[in-house]
Amino acid sequence: MTGTPPIPGPEGVPSQDFQLAYDSGSPAWCIDRAQGAVLEVLERGWLSQGPLLDAGCGTGENLVAVCHHRKDLQVVGADLVPAATRRAREQLRQAGFEDRGRVSTCDLRKEVPDGPFGSILDAGVLHVFSDADRPRYLAGLHEALVSGGELVTIVFSDAETSPGGPRRYAREELRECLENAGFRVTDLEACRYETIRHEEGARGWLVRALRN
Repeated sequence: MTGTPPIPGPEGVPSQDFQLAYDSGSPAWCIDRAQGAVLEVLERGWLSQGPLLDAGCGTGENLVAVCHHRKDLQVVGADLVPAATRRAREQLRQAGFEDRGRVSTCDLRKEVPDGPFGSILDAGVLHVFSDADRPRYLAGLHEALVSGGELVTIVFSDAETSPGGPRRYAREELRECLENAGFRVTDLEACRYETIRHEEGARGWLVRALRN
């Protein structure tokens, strides 16, 4: 008998789970369109400084949306799973943006594509890391950003109580981990992170932070 999957805590989500999710053909985060929260921040004028890194780009929908909204930006996508990065490259090609973007397969806990970047988007990646991996990941992003560069991240909130999925962050916990990594949080607000398992989107936090 199988029980209800627990909500991950400090141990994070095992990296092999992502390959298994793509192998199954139904990763919860693959919604076949850009995240609504990403489209909203693009309309606000966030993520306007290039080049831009989409950290954990998955199959590339957010990356393509950035290209549509930021006509002059060069973009880089990075993800752990080869199946995802192959699809992201194809998405850029089909949208006509292959001359403006490249996609790398890498483990962001250990390496970040060569910058420097003016902006970094993390739409649903920070919340998968363990307490041990999170500082290394954030240090890599901090190093890759120009001084004053912008990080926009979306994570699950502790207001989301559905089982399984990534860990949940309390507002001040999230602020503290970013500030400890050398970022200055300018915006932190409730949002929805869309998945195929949450009809109205999971409760999340949308954060904008600048590199000190």
